[in-house]
Amino acid sequence: MSTTTIPVTEILAEIGKAFRAHDAAAIAALFAPDGVFINAIGDLKGDTYTGPDEVRGYFEKVFAETPDAAWKPRAPALIIGDDQAVTQWHRMSTGRDGKVNEWYGVDIYGFRDGKVTKKDTYIKTVTA
Repeated sequence: MSTTTIPVTEILAEIGKAFRAHDAAAIAALFAPDGVFINAIGDLKGDTYTGPDEVRGYFEKVFAETPDAAWKPRAPALIIGDDQAVTQWHRMSTGRDGKVNEWYGVDIYGFRDGKVTKKDTYIKTVTA
């Protein structure tokens, strides 16, 4: 049984809007106090950020280092019950070296009380 009070589709729409705007504070505000973002980089556990402050700090750095970063959905979100979702996306950005980088990614989300409790990211590099 879930305690999510805001439909998952609305939360995902807000997440997408915040990413398109490069608004790290808006992304972070969608996370529960104990919510985790598990990046695809790192060991098997991934590079983990817990709570809105750490999540905001991570994405502030991403947006500062790659100001042209853009995410586009690759498929409609898969909503699982009222507290889980899976999204597929394509990200492009220009690195400091001027090279365009591309990734296909999947995010596995968990939700509670209208907030993100987990965003677990998996990626594949499109360009070498």
